[in-house]
Formats: sequence, structure tokens, C-alpha cells
Amino acid sequence: MNCKTSLLSLGIALMISFLSISSARAQKHSIDEMSLDRWAKLREVERHQMQVAEKYYRESNWKVAAAEYDKYLSLYETSDAASYALLRWSICNVRMRKQNTAIDDGFRSVIDYWPDSEDAIAASYYIGKTYKDIGQISKAKPALKEVADKHPLLNAGVFAMVALAEIADAEKDDEAKVEIWRTMTFKALRYRHTARVCAQAAERLAAHQFMAGEFDEAVRAVETLHQPDQVPGEVARRGIDAVRRLAASNDTQGKSRALATQLVGYLREQEPSDTSSETDQEKAKQLAFSIADVYRAANDDANTIKTFASIERRFGADDALRGKMAAWYRANKKYDEARQQYKKFENRPAGLEQIAAMYREEKNLESAITTYNQLVSVDAENSAKWQSSAAWTYREFRKYEQAIAIYQELLTTDVANSDKWLWEIASTYRDASKWKEAIGFFRQSDRFPSNYQEMARCHRRLKQYDEAIILYNQIAGGHKSTAPWALLQIGYTEEEANRKEKAISSFKKVCKLFPKDRYASVAHAHLQNKYKLSVTLGGAKDE
Repeated sequence: MNCKTSLLSLGIALMISFLSISSARAQKHSIDEMSLDRWAKLREVERHQMQVAEKYYRESNWKVAAAEYDKYLSLYETSDAASYALLRWSICNVRMRKQNTAIDDGFRSVIDYWPDSEDAIAASYYIGKTYKDIGQISKAKPALKEVADKHPLLNAGVFAMVALAEIADAEKDDEAKVEIWRTMTFKALRYRHTARVCAQAAERLAAHQFMAGEFDEAVRAVETLHQPDQVPGEVARRGIDAVRRLAASNDTQGKSRALATQLVGYLREQEPSDTSSETDQEKAKQLAFSIADVYRAANDDANTIKTFASIERRFGADDALRGKMAAWYRANKKYDEARQQYKKFENRPAGLEQIAAMYREEKNLESAITTYNQLVSVDAENSAKWQSSAAWTYREFRKYEQAIAIYQELLTTDVANSDKWLWEIASTYRDASKWKEAIGFFRQSDRFPSNYQEMARCHRRLKQYDEAIILYNQIAGGHKSTAPWALLQIGYTEEEANRKEKAISSFKKVCKLFPKDRYASVAHAHLQNKYKLSVTLGGAKDE
């Protein structure tokens, strides 16, 4: 390389570095905000008027905010912040669904009158985004592309890329979408306001390229997301997911095997050359486990078994390996082989717990209960946990009396958690449709308002509507945050009792008393759909 070429290259590098540093300095605020430096330059009267407008903007009071920004422009049209005021005025108009006014009278004017300002760049972005949001894609694409091409290092350019990627996705233009993700992943600068969207682009690029067989670029995308020591594990996790998805279809099983081969090769390259230290040996072991997971995801049984055998030879057998092998057998419905691995666990309770869970999967109630009883003997310190698991197993098989008997025993042996066991007894009676018994035990619980909610539910099943309404009123009076829900339930209960007028009154009450609560919206919709009544949230009738 001659001297002239070297100097040219150095100049370009310095220019890029300067642009990057300059851009970074300009990115401390979001697209629609004004920098602190500009705020500092405002006179006190200008700052006061701008703060008034900003207050209403933050409160989403768009009409008043727009008026205050317009007032600022009238009073201080030569101010350094005039372009910013017009930008904000334009955004307010977009929020008020006056998009054409915002574009023609606002954003374009910012560009025309202050072409060299950072607000002009933001306005250019908002023109494209606004066209996109109102469905005028033919106008949105060139506007957004111009911003993305001219200002790739600025927030506006990055967000223009986001919008273009969304358009490409809607148009099923994978080539354009991937190219945008690539730019955002490897070229865009990740500032406070763009780091999240750039990371999302890198996530999507990695996932896409793993599936597409572009392994090296997928790895590079992952490298932009994590610290070096985390990368191999993340590559394994994301690659395994792609291998599994490709293996699920006959049409892509060849791609799955090819990706698995690349992924295994990559993971082997990450293994420490010297595994004499405990740390490096553990790293090598985890990489070997990942390789086994790759083969599992590819449905490559032969290599999965070989990898497990290799791990055992190199590192010895422990519960981690036995658990991996058992999980593989279990996934392949080879329950007896899986149980043999769990039986070898040094942590015997952990192994027995998995054996019991497998019996439940196999719908083998008797063996599951036997295993839980074995756990009670083996792990007496946690006997309540295993008895509770046995009770839950009985409930899974609709053996409610046996479950209740266990909970009754726990009431006397585990007094510290008596409320928990009262609740489980009540819930089991409820599951068994023994409503009266359930009410009796829910009444003993301290879990207000949940116990009252359950009691009211049981009374409704018994068609004891007045009793249910009494409970809902007690909830409304004693638990403020649940009051809207309780009043809504009163309305439904009155309906079940065929008391139409009282039901309507209850639904209206929700709308009147809690207009901003989500249950008011539910009541409002119910009044419209079922009774054809139009009531505004807050209680007044619609015009």
C-alpha cells in the first residue's frame, strides 16, 4: 500500500471515528426530545413557556400541548428551540389523528425552515413513520429509506430502519428485512434509545440465519449480544432451537442435520485446550452436554448415546449426566430406562421425585403414591412436601377423598402451615363439586378476599344467590382494589337469579364508580351487547 493510499485510508478512518463520536454526543436524548445543551441556551421566558407546553405533552393532553407549542412559536419564532416546538406541535397533531396537517404544516415546515437542525432529521423520520401508520406505504418507504441511508448512526436513522423492517415483514420481503437487520446488528451504534431495537434486530438475524444455514453470520450476530464467555452457551441454545425446529418437518430434516454438524463442530472448537483446572474441566463438560443436546434436537439417537458414553468416560457419572440421560429416555417414552438412571442418583430424593413424576405421566397412580410414600421415609425433613404431592396426585386422578385424608393429616402434623392445608381441603371439596363442604373450609381460611370469592362461587353453584351477593358486597367494602370485580359479579349473579333490573343497576354502578377500571369496560360492553343500553364510563348516558 503506497503512502497516498495509506493517508487516504487513515483520513477515512478518522472521519468515521469523528462521525461516530459526534453522533454519540448527539444521542443522549430521544428523537422527539431536546438536548440539555439547547435547554440551557433558552432565555428564562422561553424556558417557562416551553415547560408549560412540555407539561401538557407529558400528560398526553395533545390539544392543549399543541396550543402551547403554537404560542411559543408566535412569541419566540427566532428562538433556537422554535424548530423543536414545531416538531412537537406536529407530533401532537399526529396524536389527534390530524396526520396530513402534521405532515404538510408541521414536519415539512421544520425541514424547510431549519434544514440543518437535528429537528429536521427527526421530522424527516416522522413523515415516513406517519405515512406508514396511515397505510400510505408507497410514500412511507422512500421517506424512511432516505433517513436510514443518510443518518444510519443517528437515532432517527435506526428507527427508520425499524419501520422499514416492519414494512418488509408485512410485504414478506425477507431479503430486504434481513439486510436491514444486518445493518442494525453490525453497523448501527447502540445508544441508550436504540440499544433495545438493535438487540432485537440481532436476535432476529441470528434466529433467521441459523434456520437459513448461514451459521457464521448467526454466530457473529450472537456475539454482538453477549460477553465473550457467554457466547458459546448462547450459540448452543439458539442453534439447538433451530435444529429442533428444522427436524420437526420432513422437508427440512436435511438442513437440521447440516446445522447440527456445524454446531457440534463449533462447540468442539470452544473446548479449552487444557482441562487440568476444575474451571476448564467444567466448561468442557458443559460443552459436551450441549453437544448431546444438539444431537437430541436433531433426533440423532446414535450420536446422542455415543456422546453420553463419551461424557461418562471423560468426566465420570454424576447426577447431572444421569439426569440428561434420563430426560432423553423419558422424551423417547423409554420410561424403564429413564427410571434406571433416576434410581442411580446420589441425591436420592431428587431421583425419586422424578420417578414419581414419570408414574404420573404414565397414569400409574398406585406406583406414584408408593414412590411419594417412599420419599416421606427417605426425606423426613420434607415429608409435608411429599405428602402434599401425593394428595395432589390423588386429585389429578379425581380421588378426592384420599386427597382430603392426607390434607387432614397435615393439619395436625404441620400446624405452622395450617391455613395452606385448610385451603387445599376447601379447594379439593370444590373440585369434587361438594359446595357446602367447600364453603365451610374456605370460611376458616385467612386469605381474604380470595376465600370470600371462592365461597360466593360455591353459593352460586348452589343457586344461593343472595348469600353470594352478601359476600360480594363484603369484598367490595373491605378490599378496595377488588371492588370493581365484586360489583361486576353481583351483576352476573343477579342475572343468574333472573333479576334483570337489579343486574342492569349493578353493571351501571361499576361504570359510574370505577370508570377507569378494566371491569368497567367489561360491564359497559355487557350492557351494550346483552341489553342494548349505551352508558358512558362515569355514568352519563351517551348522546
